[in-house]
Order: sequence, then structure tokens, then C-alpha cells
Amino acid sequence: MFAPREDWAVGAARFAAEGRLRLRDALPEAEAQAWHGVLAQAGYALMLTRGGQGTVLTPDALAQLTPAAREGLQRELHEAASQGVGFLYEGHQLRGSHDPALRAILAAVNAPETLERVRTLTGFGDITHADGQATRYRGGHFLTRHRDDLSGQARRVAYVLSLTARWHPDWGGLLQFFEDDGTPRDAWVPGWNVLSLFDVRHVHSVTYVAPFAGGPRLSVTGWFRAGPVPAP
Repeated sequence: MFAPREDWAVGAARFAAEGRLRLRDALPEAEAQAWHGVLAQAGYALMLTRGGQGTVLTPDALAQLTPAAREGLQRELHEAASQGVGFLYEGHQLRGSHDPALRAILAAVNAPETLERVRTLTGFGDITHADGQATRYRGGHFLTRHRDDLSGQARRVAYVLSLTARWHPDWGGLLQFFEDDGTPRDAWVPGWNVLSLFDVRHVHSVTYVAPFAGGPRLSVTGWFRAGPVPAP
């Protein structure tokens, strides 16, 4: 998965100090172009929260909603988001996907050499596998402030492989980090072939994508985990 580089030791030291790492040119360019093509053509469902629970709306289910129901759903999502709860974006789970190109991406993320590199970079020697999803954020999408260290999930390191070209910071969609008390820290802009790795205990969000965003924010996201490796 990772392109050859000479600064692995520097990256490992940075992660040890900050619990975060951002690697440019993460994939060989030809592979990045190929993965981008897969993400651009993938079928997506709407990922959202209702009543505090994650929900998936397929395109068919979304099409069946009346205009009034859509407006009501948007009000519900915005009300929850105003209290710091929820998310809205488009996603496609890689494990079990019917798209062989998406399954191939997950296989590359789980390749032995990739897992070993992540263990070396992050210091989490018990990482055994990764999950993943293709994500597409468009105007009006967001992910409110949270941590990823859910009990019983054995998540160690979150990752975001950004495959978004020519993104402007004014469009939103930033990977925003926070102090534990909610004070904003720095934010990382989507980019081309950029891999972000961070300890799941970091508080973070994806900022609201503006309606005038000039294109979709495409990425592969998920967690490197410990524990038993799930069946393919």
C-alpha cells in the first residue's frame, strides 16, 4: 500500500510524540489514480444517525421519501448536529462489497507488508487487521466531534486515505482535531494521495461541507484493529 520512502523513522518518531501522522504520496501514483477511479464510480448509500443510532439509507430508500419526509429528516439531523451528535455522508463498506475493485482495496490495506508498516509507524504491535469503507462527502455532509475508541472494538489507529484533488479549505470537509475539553486544535485539509493516521483516542470531526464545494471529498477510511481477523 505504501509508496517507498526514506523518512519512515521520522514518521514513527512523530507518531510517538503526537499520536498522529500525515503522509503525502502514500501510494504509488498509478495506484492512487486507479483507486480514485474506483471511488469515483462506486455506488454509495447515505450514512446518517437517527435517534442516536447509525442508519443506512440506500438510494432506492431515499428516492421513496416524499419531499416532506426529506425536509423532516434534514431538520432532525440538523437538530441533533446542533447538540454535537451525528453524521451525514455517503459510504460503501468494503468488506462484503459486491464490487471486486473495492474488495481489492481492502485486501491491499490488509496486506502483510501494510500491516507491518502500520505497526512500525504507530507502535501498536498488536494490530492484526483493518476494516474500511469508501466515503464521499458532498455539500451538507458532516461528522460531529467524537472519539473512535469504542469499548470492545479493539480499534487502535484510525486512518483516512484522501484521494481528493484540488480541494479548497473554504469548502469545509476538514479533519479537525480538538483538545479533550473541546478546544479546537489544528485541521487537516483533504488532499491528493494523503494518508492520515491517528490514535483513536484523539477527539476529531469532519467539518461541514459547504454547498458550494467544487466536487466530492473522496477517501478510504477505517481503523486498524487488534483481535481476531474476520472472515473475508
